[in-house]
This record gives sequence, structure tokens and C-alpha cells, in this order.
Amino acid sequence: MPEQTTHHIMHSEEHVTPEPITLQNDATEAAATKDEVDVGSPAPRIARSGLEPEAARATRQFGGIQESLRRKDGTSCTVQYPYNVRSDAAPTFQEMVALGSYGRDPLKQIPLPSCRESYGTTSELYTRIKTAIAEQTKLSDGDSALLTFWVFSTWCQDVLPLAPGLAITGWAYEGDVVLRALRALCYHPVLMVGLTTAILNDINWERKPTLLISDPNLGKRMAVQLGNSTRRGYLAFRKVAGCPSSPFDYFSSKAIFLGGDPQMVSELQNYLHINIFSAPGVESPHILPMSDEITQNFQNQLLLYRTRNLPAAFCSQFNVSGLSQEANAIAAALGRCIVDAPELQAEVITLLTPFSDHQLAERLDDLGTLAVGAALTLCHEGKEQVLVGEIASEVNRIQKERGERLQYSPEKVGHRLRKAGMLTRRLGASGNGLLFDRATQILLHAVAIAYGCVRSTNGNENLHCPLCTENK
Repeated sequence: MPEQTTHHIMHSEEHVTPEPITLQNDATEAAATKDEVDVGSPAPRIARSGLEPEAARATRQFGGIQESLRRKDGTSCTVQYPYNVRSDAAPTFQEMVALGSYGRDPLKQIPLPSCRESYGTTSELYTRIKTAIAEQTKLSDGDSALLTFWVFSTWCQDVLPLAPGLAITGWAYEGDVVLRALRALCYHPVLMVGLTTAILNDINWERKPTLLISDPNLGKRMAVQLGNSTRRGYLAFRKVAGCPSSPFDYFSSKAIFLGGDPQMVSELQNYLHINIFSAPGVESPHILPMSDEITQNFQNQLLLYRTRNLPAAFCSQFNVSGLSQEANAIAAALGRCIVDAPELQAEVITLLTPFSDHQLAERLDDLGTLAVGAALTLCHEGKEQVLVGEIASEVNRIQKERGERLQYSPEKVGHRLRKAGMLTRRLGASGNGLLFDRATQILLHAVAIAYGCVRSTNGNENLHCPLCTENK
């Protein structure tokens, strides 16, 4: 027989037992559920300095959090016991009851603007958000600034060609703190645990959400999809219940906490990386989350910023050069979201320079970069053609100069060249290689720029190469 559950309002005089409960009469029930009932029992006291007015010392009776009880016959019931609370503590008590009820309607949990509020200047709004992030997360000034620029980009994602992502690594507790701080500030934020294709399909994309994801076990396939979805146009087939599969673009702003292993960061294209590991043995003071009032103020101010500046962000000609190609694109996207504050746009470039340098340093150790750079060096020597074996010898020479013991075979170097887009061909009995005709030279220089090899080759050779001069 299915279990029966009934709801019951307990009067403050009744004993709390799991005995079968007799429902009160209408008069008693009305009194027990009434918001304000004077009672003679003592109420919790709140420390106050000086004399308190009589109204503040009065107590009131409020309906409390529903409790579940088991009857002797095996059925269950929910009971709402009234609480006696001092009048001046009533608002705090009602917040407690609301928290205990824990409404799970996701739309009610998402911070949304309620109106538009004045924010002052762009620099003033930026400073307030950056300060709030720093206070919540205890991150460095630079990391707090990057997070602030990223928050602005979520409010402009509709008009950007690139919606930069945010990859967070570190301890789980700090990761949760950062995601919750961003939740108070981002455009239509949605906190999520884990990510699968089915979960992506069920998201209400019409709301243009900012996804704040915690997934320390993110797979490579999903990482590639998240990276591609930072740009418009990459389609995946979306399956919605009752409808046939259809192509869909998952373009949106996304932040993801990856846990303590940064290995997956390199798979996330167009993602900024924030490392939040705290020093061992260093305890950060506990900070309460941003209040609902502060959250609402930021949401309202950012809504005015969005509606006032979205056209300017769309028409912005702000562009960046001198960094790695990926860093250039991210910096340009972030900078376009900053309107009427050129000093902040300049700060974006400064903040992303270490990110760019790290990317270029990583690529210098990559076999693809080594192979393309070696081919470019041999091309600068004026050779009309070069064998893959010669390129491999140049790669291994560079490795030896760096103190690396790892040596590469011509087969592996040739395979990596083909992967980079440099297709080798048969050059007689000697083997495969590159024929340095005009078309191949142009392609090689384009690939070398994409891999960041131009910086790693001899500067004097580049100076006398007309193609290197054209591509400056």
C-alpha cells in the first residue's frame, strides 16, 4: 500500500512525538498559521547596547520549516512548528525559513536584473567588480582583473565574434568560491555539475546563458567541443525529446573548473587559464558570499551597461597584435567590451602578455614548431629544396643545443610537417622533402607565423627575407 503523507500545523503547546496526530480544529489551526500571534513564552534574545524600546522586546509567532514525522502506522506526515521570535529579529528569521525551504526552481536561483541602475563610469564599475571579486576569492590583483574583464564579456557575448572561455584549476573549495563569485556578476549565470552532450542539449539556449561548470573529469572530446563553441559557426547535432536531431551552435560564454590537473587546459581553445592553488599551510579568512542586495545591484548596473554600450561593442575596431594569435583574439574580444575606457583596454593587453608568452614557450617545445622552424631556417639559407632528413637533423641540433636528449627520426618529423600543412613530396632517389618554389615559401612563412616560429629563428636571416618583411 503506498505511503500516505499529510501536512499538519502543530500548536506551540503540543508535545513533539511520532504518535498519530489529530488534526486541530479550524480555530486552532488558524491561530497556529497566523503570521503574528502574541505568546507569553520567552524568545531568543539578540544582543543590543543600551535600552531597547518595548516594541523591539515583543515576540511574535511565525510558521517555521516543515518537518517530516513517522506515525506508528507507518505513514508519514509533515509538521510545521511555529517559532517564537522577537519582533526586531523577524526579517532575519524569515530569511532562515526561506533558506531552510530551499526552493529548487532553477529559474528562481539564477541572478537576474530587476531594473537598470546607474553605474557611473566604465572605470568605476570595473573597479567595484574587481574589488568584489578580490574580496570573495582572495586572488591576485592580476587574476581579479582578468576575471573582471571576462565578466564584462559575458554581458556582450551576443555581439562578439569570439566569446572567450575561462579555465580554472586548483583546489575544489577555492574553485567553488570562484564560480559562485562569478555567478553573482555574470550575464544569465547557470551553475552546473559535469557536462555531457545530453546536458548541453537540455540547456535553454534561448536565455543566452553563461555556463559556470564544475567538471574535474572533463573528457578530451567535450573539451574540444567547448573550445570550438567559443566561436560562432561550429555545429553539433542537438537531440531534443520529441524532435528530430538538428544542427545547433553552442556558442556562449563558459567558465569551467577543471580540478587540480591542468593537463586539459591545452585542449580548451580560446580559454584563459586562472590557477587558484593557494600556498600550503596558508589559511584564507572565511568570506561570506555576496549578499542578495549586492548581487542585485551589480546585475542592475551591468544591465544598464549592456543596453547602453552593446552597439559600441559591436562596432568597436579595437584590435591587438604582437601576442600569440590566440591571445590576440582573446584580448580583442575582451577589449571591445570595454567602452569609453582606453586605459582599461591597454590593461587587457598587459594582462594577456604573460599568457601569450607562456603559449609561445610551450609551442617552442612542440615538435610541430621545431619542424616548421627548422624548415624555415633551411629556407633562409637559400636552398631550392630540402630533404626531410635534413630538417630532422636541424631539429635534433636545436634539441641538443637546448640540452634535450630526445632525438626525432625523419619519419616522425615528416609526419609532423604534414600535420602542420607542409606536404612533402618525392625528391628523387634521396627521399621525400620540400621543394622551395614560390608557393611553398609563401605557405611555409604563413605556417611559421601561425606556429610562432619567426621569433625563434635567426633575426638576421629574417631581416633579409622579403617574405618575413611583408608579414611583419
